Parts: sequence; structure tokens; C-alpha cells
Amino acid sequence: IPSFESFEAFCQHFNTEAACAQALFAERWPDGFRCPHCGHPRFSTIRTRRLPLYECLSCGRQTSIISGTIMQGSSTELTRWFQAMYLMAQPGGISAIRLSEVLQVTYKTAWLISHKIRHAMQRTESQKPLEGTVRIQCTFYGYSSFFDARQPLIFGATVDSEQRPLHLKIKQPHPNHVVNKQRMILESGVREFVDHHLSPHANLVRPRPITPFHPLIRVRVALTNWLNQTFQGIGAKHLQAYSDEYAYRHNLLIESKPIFPSLLHGCAATPVL
Repeated sequence: IPSFESFEAFCQHFNTEAACAQALFAERWPDGFRCPHCGHPRFSTIRTRRLPLYECLSCGRQTSIISGTIMQGSSTELTRWFQAMYLMAQPGGISAIRLSEVLQVTYKTAWLISHKIRHAMQRTESQKPLEGTVRIQCTFYGYSSFFDARQPLIFGATVDSEQRPLHLKIKQPHPNHVVNKQRMILESGVREFVDHHLSPHANLVRPRPITPFHPLIRVRVALTNWLNQTFQGIGAKHLQAYSDEYAYRHNLLIESKPIFPSLLHGCAATPVL
């Protein structure tokens, strides 16, 4: 997939369903088609529908280009799905309200599309644990002066020799690991984070009580600003999904990897939510 200087250039490249279907096919089957049912490589293409169907020449099973992806069952054009992926791959992301305006779809459709793309980001991000030297910071999203409005968060990151956060994870602790009155995270919440999100070979630098790890505090501030400026704030129900979206982009940007190709691959490999 080529790089694009602008959204307009991207839209011009992926301006037809056929162009999007071709790119999606390459992501789903980079080594050539394999029937999801029997694994046979030979197929015929049925083009009587809006999107192509691939009929296995061994078992006869027909496979849609979007079956087994986050787009399965969607009647929204692939061109709009691709545009949404491109916009969500940008460093600042995009709100569902703005996405509905750009794609010229209803807010409900834009929210569902972004929610499903975010799910692909979450699934991709969950597959890579923190490795190397890891630092953790227990903190929160919300207002420091209102305890009941705080949403506890655990930030963890692989750090380099200069203590700069590289690979990042941001997780909400289970309510059982939070002291409700002060919204403080218990040690059991930290242990759960370590057990679920760190490689067994990671070198965890234990967080000191009270003493903040400023590089991760700066990440918290950046996350807070992004949530408040782009979405006018996020409630507890969806905070994890948006935090994972932020970490997903952060990690690819740190690795200097183009985000759209990675996101397209994730959307092609993630079953419908």
C-alpha cells in the first residue's frame, strides 16, 4: 500500500469498491486465497453482487470479501470503511460526529464503524505484551478535585535507557482492585496488570509509593487532552476502548510504522464485533 500525502490523495486511490476489495483481498490472503472452510486454494469469482464472492472449487463454499472481518454484514460501502480507517489512523484520531460529516453518513453509522475499527485496534494491541524494562504508573482520568469523578487507570510502558516510554499499555483496573472512596488502585490491581500485560521475561521496575514516574504522567496528560479535546470527555464505559486506541497509535508511531496498513490488516483479521 503506497503512502499518501493527504486524505484527498487517499480517496482518489481508493475511489471504487473494486480498488478497496483488491486491497482487502491482499490483506486477508497475502499468500493467495485459501477457503476458510477446507483450505483449498482454487476458486472462482462471482461478481453479480456489490462485493465479490469467492467460490471454492473443492467444497463449493462461497466466501464474501468482508466475511470474517469487522465489516461482515455491513451495507456501508468499502470506500467509506477505508476512509474511516485512514482518518482513525491519523495521529489525532477523529470523533464519530466529525466522521459522520466527512463520510456523509448518520452519526449512528459513523459511531458503529469507529467502534468496530477500535475493536480491531484493541485486539491487535492485546497480542503484544510489554517486554524489556517496564515502568508502571497508577493514576486516573478525570478531575483531581472530584474523587467520585476519577476513573482509575494503570499506565505501563517499556522504557529505553533514557526512561522514555516506548511500547505503551493503558488499562482500567477491575473495580474489585479499587478503593471506591479515594478511587485508589490496590496492589492487587497492579499484580493483575503485571500478570496479564507483561512478558514473563520483562524486568519490572516497581513503582514507588507516592513518587510519580513523570514520563508516564506526561502520557496521562496527553491522553486526557486528547479525550477532552476530540471527544469532549469519555465516560467509564468506553474509556478502555479509547485508551487502547491511543496506545495503539502511540506504539506504531514510536516504531515509525505506517498506521493505515497495520490498521487495514487488523480490520481484515479481526472477526466482526
